[in-house]
Amino acid sequence: MKISIGNSRMDRHWNLQDIGLDDFVKRLSQTKRTAETVEQFRKMTKAQQDSIKDVGGFVAGELKGGRRKKDCVMSRSALTLDADYATTDLVDMIEMFYDFRCIIYSTHKHTQEKPRLRLIIPLSRDVSPDEYIAVSRKVAEDMGMEYFDDTTYEPSRLMYWASTSADGKFYFKDIDGELLNPDTILGRYEDWRNVSELPVSKRQQTIVQREIKKQADPLEKKGIVGAFCRTYSVTEAIDK
Repeated sequence: MKISIGNSRMDRHWNLQDIGLDDFVKRLSQTKRTAETVEQFRKMTKAQQDSIKDVGGFVAGELKGGRRKKDCVMSRSALTLDADYATTDLVDMIEMFYDFRCIIYSTHKHTQEKPRLRLIIPLSRDVSPDEYIAVSRKVAEDMGMEYFDDTTYEPSRLMYWASTSADGKFYFKDIDGELLNPDTILGRYEDWRNVSELPVSKRQQTIVQREIKKQADPLEKKGIVGAFCRTYSVTEAIDK
């Protein structure tokens, strides 16, 4: 499978590697221990946390010119999903109800009380960026859309290699199964290219509805237009 590797999220060039699945899984199973404790990490600023957990990472696919930009993703070889809102029974649920290969490992913020997990689901064929969005969102919907970070469906999304605080608990699980067939997932849409069919979380639905309401309500508009609408009624505006 093709993956693009970087030594840091700041890297300008990501190196393409054609890696065997077993070797890839072995790499995912190994965590890097960092010097700080779980409690020390929790109290750090986001910038400090980002620096510590940046132990290098990968994009599961091929990048044009080795650039990790939205318009440079040529293909994806696996789904990579951030379960930032996981529950303690998520892994058991996946193992019980799904028959595809799924590699799961913990993020740096993971604790047993508040699990934060990364799911890597290899595909039976490479997919285009648009196909990736449709497949990843549908699979997330099946498992439970609310488990996953709302930005995790971006094709250019990187995944850090595993890292764990000095006294933290590292979790890894390789659930055996067939490679997920993306065509089976795409076939469940009436038209997977239709953006309106893509599943979204309740969090995103709330944001969308709020924005629609703002656009429809002239009293919520910013600037001079909004000030005018709040000052004058429709009839007063006509008279003006």
